[in-house]
Amino acid sequence: MENSSNRMDNSSHLILHLTPKSDLEQGVTIITRGEGVSVFDKEGNRYLDMVAGITRPVHVGYGRPELAQAVYDQICELSYFTPMAFANVPAMELAKVLAQITPGAINRFTFECSGSEAVETAMKLAKHYHFFNDNKSRFKIISRRGAYHGVNGIGLRALGSVPAMRQIMEPLAPGGIFVDSPYCYRCPLGLIYPDCDIACARNIEQIIEFEGPEYISAFIGEPIQQAYGALSPPPEYWTIVRRICDTYGILLIIDEVICGFGRTGKMFGIQHFPIQADLLTMAKGITSGYVPLGAVGCTDEVWEPIAVFNHLHTYGNHPVPCAAALKNIEILEREKLIEKSAAVGEHLLKGLHQLQHHPIVGEVRGTGLFAAIDFTSDKKTRAVLPTSQILGMITRARHKGLIVKLAPGRMAIEFAPPLVIRKEEVDYALQIIDAVIAEEEKQMGI
Repeated sequence: MENSSNRMDNSSHLILHLTPKSDLEQGVTIITRGEGVSVFDKEGNRYLDMVAGITRPVHVGYGRPELAQAVYDQICELSYFTPMAFANVPAMELAKVLAQITPGAINRFTFECSGSEAVETAMKLAKHYHFFNDNKSRFKIISRRGAYHGVNGIGLRALGSVPAMRQIMEPLAPGGIFVDSPYCYRCPLGLIYPDCDIACARNIEQIIEFEGPEYISAFIGEPIQQAYGALSPPPEYWTIVRRICDTYGILLIIDEVICGFGRTGKMFGIQHFPIQADLLTMAKGITSGYVPLGAVGCTDEVWEPIAVFNHLHTYGNHPVPCAAALKNIEILEREKLIEKSAAVGEHLLKGLHQLQHHPIVGEVRGTGLFAAIDFTSDKKTRAVLPTSQILGMITRARHKGLIVKLAPGRMAIEFAPPLVIRKEEVDYALQIIDAVIAEEEKQMGI
């Protein structure tokens, strides 16, 4: 029996996010420190973290003194000043750096506290763009079933996964429109790529015509989706979506909150596809999770007609996280962690493919250090393996010293380790995953 003083239970005053109270009855692990790609709990157990802090922000690894020093130095220099009517040096410098590294024509930036706030701010900027162009009726947002775009206000209406997050808060702000995701392994349209002619993308045009293009502000999507587990679309997909948006005067918001800053083996996920975004949302890897920060970038074309951005968050353009982001980007570039993500990601994906001999491993997919195993109870029909069994494997992995996570779509186990992970650490993780899959199959009688 585990020592209750070393685990959080119902007696704690802390409210956890997205955690059933039943978990507290068993006791929740308390993480006390991190080092490199490992974290340690209050009982002294060490875990190899294959999901970079579960929500995946820790790109440069745990325990970086120079990031702590950057935060300390900025607090001593200027701890805070308003984002309204005044500027500060770290925010201006970070905007300049992002203008150099973001893809294409993204050139103007504002900073928030999280990815959820970044998504909502991008939607506000899109609305401002249309408003000042005298298209005041454009308020609807197109998202995808299976999308995850945070949980704030108007952004929540674009949430296409984790239904309870959306449904409990309904009724939401009007204007959320959902289209199918490019989930080829279990195509929602029952088609097979490439004979499908990318119908999931082409059908967006029908939805736009039905909803009325004069009412639609933006289309938002992650370049590589998390909900189904590191789901990269067919190569033609984003080109078709971009063309449709251009045809109807709809802005394209690319959500890089997870994919940005090297996760996929490029600085930004959309760089795997030959298109230009109108707005870009960022967070997580921008500071490697050391302090909260979200960001929104847009093109000069989007920014030019906006006379004033009627928006204010107390902690917008905050100098301290902006200083942390500058140091974090410096580390990413100095240590060539983007290139390392691509190389070690290939090693990870190769190892995951070797697990496809297991009867319950349906599809393995990945881009850079963003990968997943999509499980099935029948390889022929691709029936979904019950979530309880996937959660069981995740729990067994944790007991063996490995942290992985359930993708929001509840069909896959996801891998997204810190970009500093070594190949031998990947191999260790693969050995544990191989073992827990075999244990699950044995329990199933396979």
